[in-house]
Amino acid sequence: MTVFADTARTIRLLRRHGVSVLFYFNDLDTSTGPLTVNDYKILIDHGWRRCGTLVYKPVNKKTCCPAYTIRCDAEAFRVSKSQKKVLRVMAEFLNKGEVPNAVKKSNNASYPTGCGGDKGDSAGDTSKHSEAVKPKASGDSEMATTARDPTTSSRSNSARKKRWKALQDRMARRAEASGIPFEELMRDYLIRRQRRLDKNKPKELEHYLSLVQPKEKAKHFLDVRLCRSSPRSTEFDLTFEEEFRLYSDYQITIHHDDATGIEHKGFIKFLVKSPLVSVHDSQAEAAGAPQFGSYHQQYWLDGKRLIAVGVVDLLPGCLSSVYLFYDPKFAFLHLGTYSALREIALVRHFHRTYGPSVASFADFTQYYMGFYIHSCVKMRYKALFSPSYLACPETYKWVPVEKCQRLLDQGKYARFAELADQQEEDPDSAVLLLPFSERLASMLPAKNFTIEGDVIITTVGIAASVIKKQALQVAREWVQLVGSTGTMRINYVN
Repeated sequence: MTVFADTARTIRLLRRHGVSVLFYFNDLDTSTGPLTVNDYKILIDHGWRRCGTLVYKPVNKKTCCPAYTIRCDAEAFRVSKSQKKVLRVMAEFLNKGEVPNAVKKSNNASYPTGCGGDKGDSAGDTSKHSEAVKPKASGDSEMATTARDPTTSSRSNSARKKRWKALQDRMARRAEASGIPFEELMRDYLIRRQRRLDKNKPKELEHYLSLVQPKEKAKHFLDVRLCRSSPRSTEFDLTFEEEFRLYSDYQITIHHDDATGIEHKGFIKFLVKSPLVSVHDSQAEAAGAPQFGSYHQQYWLDGKRLIAVGVVDLLPGCLSSVYLFYDPKFAFLHLGTYSALREIALVRHFHRTYGPSVASFADFTQYYMGFYIHSCVKMRYKALFSPSYLACPETYKWVPVEKCQRLLDQGKYARFAELADQQEEDPDSAVLLLPFSERLASMLPAKNFTIEGDVIITTVGIAASVIKKQALQVAREWVQLVGSTGTMRINYVN
């Protein structure tokens, strides 16, 4: 099934086709209204995704390759061994100019480019080139989904109490023998114990990013810039041609596209235009925080050579990675994985810096990586960003990816969580816009609609008797697919 629409925020033309659900948004200069970041957050939490101004949702029960929304809890993120290696490779290159030996031996070696959201030649199946890596199950996530044996838990608590009591007895004897107060000995012990724990504590992502020396001492430096791409900022416009050249090189080398088919208008449509807008946040502006919306995160080597661009959306509660393109000559830096780690670090930075004082960033903790397709080995790398969760395609609850993978090993489609006792939105309550006419207004029940300019504003249920049966069916189905309509409205056209 496919649902198309030609305006932002209002769904104008509805029809069925294929195994995906899609609707388009017009250019903002001709649109009757934008898609708010809040509404888009509702959509991505219900399995939708944008590609340029196209928003789409795979029908997982029908498609050959079910796609599930995946996100990582950035604040709880743990760096894996392979990710540490990527960060060290980057640090060695920037600090000393060193290139991995494998690259020196063969310029044709295949390197994983990791994660940066969705990528591909179409809006449906989009992935980054990555080596097939079987993700290891997360210990913490596994524990969270497995019930403990109460007898084992009881024995464990009892043993801990005995050890604590024995420690106190030893400290009491030492205090009596040395003349040092018991409280002072216990305080010193706890301080030493905490130091040992801190020393053995796994290092955070920021530690590995800080391995890069200051640019005054390093061979190279990396300048990372976040530019507003929609609406286009001055900084973005100044670097637009450089971005397009990088994009062209990437598409030709990595995707083997024909150079004659790569045009500015395609690049703009695919990676620059965005339907997303947000109400200006004066509190964020005062604190120096960015506004929600669409951005390009640029990676400049030595401040003058653009080597990668990550297309991202800043949304309420999360950063959503859309696409990544990079200079193929620097594939040895694993720029896909590296950019994903930088984006996770950006989420943590925004949350920790602005969360305490800016309400809109108080819960900014999630990193969305687009779709996870279990049958596509090149997408399994996304599960390596731990802890990650998949949205259940029926309940839309977030479930640890390790549990989901076990279910998907048994079949390509699965429901990950039990149905919740939650109130679903009534499809007939969705707001519907009708073209105004005296005749149409006379056919609707009195006091159940309003007139604004050349449109009649009512609901799907009220208009059921005056619109086509097929349009009514698709409108109701669309409401069920989005879960909540937010401020979105269906604009009916005969």
